[in-house]
Amino acid sequence: MTDLQLNILVAIPLVGILANTGLFVHLNTTMNVRFAATDARIDRLTERMDIKFDRVDAKFEVLTGKVVDIDNRLSRLEDKSGIR
Repeated sequence: MTDLQLNILVAIPLVGILANTGLFVHLNTTMNVRFAATDARIDRLTERMDIKFDRVDAKFEVLTGKVVDIDNRLSRLEDKSGIR
């Protein structure tokens, strides 16, 4: 076996290992970018849902206040008319 044959015998597997390593690095980078984009999208959706829940809470508080006002008015009318 000549030196050239030995060098080729050793170099071919090393080239394959380096190529696979490069592919795995690229795959890892691509996955990290996609996961980061997905996380950002989920964060935006969460913020939007929080804003919507805050609006619903505010409307519910207004509605609760109106129900309390109606209850107070009915109580006064009952007291005036002697229904109780």
